[in-house]
Amino acid sequence: MHAATARGAAEQRMRIGAQGGILAREMKLPSVTFAAFVLAGSLVLSAAPVSAAPAGADFYGAPVADLEAYAPGSIVRREPVPQLDLLGLHTERILYRSADPRDRAVAVSGLLVTPTRPWSGPGPRPVISYAPGSYGIADRCSGSSELGLTTTMPALLPLLAQGYQVVTTDYQGLGIPGEYEFLGRVASARALLDSARAAARETDAPVVLYGYSAGGVASAAAAELASSYAPDLTVVGAFVGAAPTDPVLRVEGQDGTEWAATMLYSINGLIGAHPDRADEIRALFNERGQAALVAAQDFCNTDALAYGSLRSEDLTADRTSLSVLMTGPVLGPLTSENTIGFTAPDLPVMIVQGINDRSVGIEQSRLLAQRWRAAGATDITVREFDFGTDLVPAVDHPAANAVAYPEVIGWIDRLVAQA
Repeated sequence: MHAATARGAAEQRMRIGAQGGILAREMKLPSVTFAAFVLAGSLVLSAAPVSAAPAGADFYGAPVADLEAYAPGSIVRREPVPQLDLLGLHTERILYRSADPRDRAVAVSGLLVTPTRPWSGPGPRPVISYAPGSYGIADRCSGSSELGLTTTMPALLPLLAQGYQVVTTDYQGLGIPGEYEFLGRVASARALLDSARAAARETDAPVVLYGYSAGGVASAAAAELASSYAPDLTVVGAFVGAAPTDPVLRVEGQDGTEWAATMLYSINGLIGAHPDRADEIRALFNERGQAALVAAQDFCNTDALAYGSLRSEDLTADRTSLSVLMTGPVLGPLTSENTIGFTAPDLPVMIVQGINDRSVGIEQSRLLAQRWRAAGATDITVREFDFGTDLVPAVDHPAANAVAYPEVIGWIDRLVAQA
């Protein structure tokens, strides 16, 4: 279990220092065309509808017999997604065995995508273990679902174009029966590492962890836990983009904005992860807040946006802000367990973000790098992109992921070549 450093005077100094900025190379927006991304997205969106399950079976919901008997990462169910073959890929939905934070066997869904052309590099085809960003917390929002595919696949294409195999995770409890612990440190790390096992088990291929936004949380957590949870994997690096790895800072940044309803994802995740404390957590909210928590359980992100802006003080029983409650006696210990940065990864990490990102504040990436370095990490590359003020706020967050691809892919190429 993660033993997080208590927030106190030293932690406050770290926050202030992060706001002041750590030394990192700041890059201006290069001349990059997005035509390839637009084309790829249009190809996926124009594909025939994808069936969620084969005839006579429930791919996501049907129980897996004797799940405990399978090793973590074992693929226990799979089905082809032939509609995507037109992209020169062999794509499958997979269900694989993982372990939740209490070490119980759980099934997790995802995608396994392999270019059809032979791998031309040395050794086995490298694996990118890809953690999608958050599309919501309702099961229908999972990345391997029909809805999720339209967002997931375009983001994978630059990696697949390099000949890498890509495996994705829907995370524990998202898309399949069970509780989804949104941004849960251990749950998301294990889901991502076991997806890598599902892809690399038979080849011992080098693995790169890759995640942006909420996916960056999973990638960062997996980087911390890889050597202890999955020492059998050859994990050669982790890409962490715009990751809200400090739950308190995430809530502070969302409170009162048009995306404020997504603050409730974290609370519902804690309720699901700690059912024995559910009543205690719900008691922190007034009637309106409790109703909002119930509504958010069925939100994809578009639903959260349509819900309207919220101030957390209007939802809590004592009109205390949610960020304050998350450092209090009830939520504080649970929040600390899910704060990333106090265990140094023993592998190379690249952190990327735009400095004007309004979805996830740049302080998150700066503080993560600062914490990891303080914990003893030595191989951290930080890239910050300055888009100026020309882009609309909605673009600032995903833009850094797209613009970073050329440099990130070069970084990945070097890592796998040295594996």
